[in-house]
Amino acid sequence: MQKDELERRVAELEKVQSWNHNFILPYSIETRPGNQTSHGKNLVKLERLKPIFNLLGLENKSVLDVGCNEGFFSFCMADANARVLGIDIDKDRIEKAKFVKSALNSSKADFQIMDIYSKKFQELPRFDLCLNLGFLHRVPDPYSAMEALVSKADLIVFEWKALKFGPHDDAFAYFSPKEIDVNDYYGTEYWLLSYVAVERILKRLGMNNFYRVDDPAQRRAILVAGRVNHPIFKLPNRVCHRGRLAALASHTKRYLRTIFGILSGRVNA
Repeated sequence: MQKDELERRVAELEKVQSWNHNFILPYSIETRPGNQTSHGKNLVKLERLKPIFNLLGLENKSVLDVGCNEGFFSFCMADANARVLGIDIDKDRIEKAKFVKSALNSSKADFQIMDIYSKKFQELPRFDLCLNLGFLHRVPDPYSAMEALVSKADLIVFEWKALKFGPHDDAFAYFSPKEIDVNDYYGTEYWLLSYVAVERILKRLGMNNFYRVDDPAQRRAILVAGRVNHPIFKLPNRVCHRGRLAALASHTKRYLRTIFGILSGRVNA
């Protein structure tokens, strides 16, 4: 594909739906140029996930990338010699993933429009690994979503917009106050779950091994979960502490709001 044709297709796809992932295509064409700082963007997320991918070992593994978006992480897996199927319910995102596949001439990643609650999903084979990045807070029913994922792999990498206030080790689910995103329906936020809420659901579904990457400075949680005894589960959780005073201030602020609400009568104790 020539440079002018690549640029034209990138622009056409942008008009249909804004690019979410920044790909560097041939001729140094970028799909979403600029400095990425948001914790949810692909290049920022990749830096946090790279050590986990290296620990898991991807050579010749079969990988199911659920909610693959435009396929950035599917291509990362393929570059590490994994065989990858990326699925997403959003047809526009899958169209972009297939375009990038053609532009990069990638042969180890395939993409399909698919709903995790569909018969088509149920008929998929089992995979060595499931990726679930930026997905859990986008589904109205995270329990049934996790139940579907567990049916397809014994090892899953989760990354999601987590609940970051309140007792961190309690099983909380907080319903997002954001409205439905009319421009990006499948990008709508629903439940923000704490680490323990996700772990307890997975334990009910038969997964009992966990490895956390917990950085309070990040709004995004990372959790590796499995039924299998992988070496990653023998490692201590990677917990980045922000300091006792900063943690105390963060938690105290919310509790003071609750106390004020009770005293003012706005909160029924």
